[in-house]
Amino acid sequence: MSIIEKAADMLGSTLQPQRKSSAAGEEANTTEPGLIERAVSNDSRRSDFPKDNHLAAAGHSEARPASAAGRVSPTLNVDLDKLRRQNMITPDSQRTLVAENFRRIKRPILAKVVDPNAGPGTNLVMITSSLPGEGKTFCAINLAISIAMEMDHTVLLVDADVARPSVTSALGIKVESERGLMDVLLDRGVDLADVLCKTNIGKLSVLLSGTPHTRATEVLASETMRVLLQQMAERYRDRIIIFDSPPLLVTSEACVLASHMGQILVVVEAEKTTETALKDALSRIEPRNVMGVLLNKGAAPGPGHYGYDGYGYDGYGYVA
Repeated sequence: MSIIEKAADMLGSTLQPQRKSSAAGEEANTTEPGLIERAVSNDSRRSDFPKDNHLAAAGHSEARPASAAGRVSPTLNVDLDKLRRQNMITPDSQRTLVAENFRRIKRPILAKVVDPNAGPGTNLVMITSSLPGEGKTFCAINLAISIAMEMDHTVLLVDADVARPSVTSALGIKVESERGLMDVLLDRGVDLADVLCKTNIGKLSVLLSGTPHTRATEVLASETMRVLLQQMAERYRDRIIIFDSPPLLVTSEACVLASHMGQILVVVEAEKTTETALKDALSRIEPRNVMGVLLNKGAAPGPGHYGYDGYGYDGYGYVA
């Protein structure tokens, strides 16, 4: 029994067969994300910080507004040619296998968002993995762009990997300011509206990770973070917020972030991630919010597969 079959058993899901991966260079690896059925936070802890740290537990009445009227967000230009070279989704993507995969992956996520019985915060979606290099950023970006193509939803992509942010590099965008999530949490003078960035992909906005901080775990576990996420989730109910999270087994921030999320997807690298690593990663988060496992870097099916158009998946790109 393969690791993914065992993972599916752990999560109470039925595994669809996958094929073996192959590699073709640093930015040219065979990658076929696939959703392995639906599977299975902790309450955030209030942290006390010195006043000069700019972070204090915030009640609803003290919280900063999620946006402010009259502000104009900067527009970041996503390098669409770079995305195409990595075989990632772009707004003009044809019926390629990757585009079809993410159309299938996003459906249960969107269904839960609009489900009146699902509870609050379901539009907060975290993409994570057990270890670095499994393709979580690749999956987060493709999922965000795929949802941005929906008629009824907008998307905010948050680079929440505060130790090793990679969203801007993967999107090929240049920024004048690195301010982002951490700055909003640590500096009361920085409002979320000040750091949200629109992009040249119509319904996609980006929030950078922001200034690194040695106590990032405590910052993300704070009451300020809980209130901020609540505001983000409730202000625009048609907005899906995708968090590119750190790997679960190498940082403590990922587990803290997971406690705030309404939906979680765990990326697994085909033929590489061990059963032990996956079980350990899943044991660190609440199973009820885990929507499924994404098998990444698996070999594409042959030319007869629906949606396959001879695209050349030996050159399939990925980002860790």
